Amino acid sequence: MILHSLRLLWVSMLLAGTVAAEPARDALLDQRFAELKQAQDEVTARGIEQEIWKLWMISGNTEIDGLMRQAMEARRWGDYAKALALLDQVTGIDPEYAEAWNQRATIHFLRDDYEQALADVARTLQLEPRHFGALAGRGVIRLRQGRSALAIQNIKAAMDYHPFLRERHLVPSRFLDQPAESR
Repeated sequence: MILHSLRLLWVSMLLAGTVAAEPARDALLDQRFAELKQAQDEVTARGIEQEIWKLWMISGNTEIDGLMRQAMEARRWGDYAKALALLDQVTGIDPEYAEAWNQRATIHFLRDDYEQALADVARTLQLEPRHFGALAGRGVIRLRQGRSALAIQNIKAAMDYHPFLRERHLVPSRFLDQPAESR
């Protein structure tokens, strides 16, 4: 009931164009992360994961949301230069919007620019420490760099938030029972 009320409040604030949508969005994210951590199976976890991604992709600013949609479309078509230019616009408008940094990291990764991707992942995690996508992405980059121990730590850190993370299969099972160390 509370979750339903928060959703209605958040949607109504978004439709009204108010800035006050952020606290409702944050409350929904907190709820979803709690549900994700308690998910009993992969199907349930995937549904919750999708809801988290939707919340991350909506900034509450119509200009930013439009630019994000354009950037995702450019990425889908492989136009990484255009996607990056659009995401640069977004981070210029709102440097506190974590998902723009995460999407920039993804574009840099797709361009094999791992150092810039890692810098954008770091910014994403400053703004949203629970960003399992950024944590897992950092792990995949570390694997590509041949830094397996760091990769395992990063993926395990992501699993602290998302126990059914797809990238968990990249971690040998003997490491899964050990706590994630430095992130």
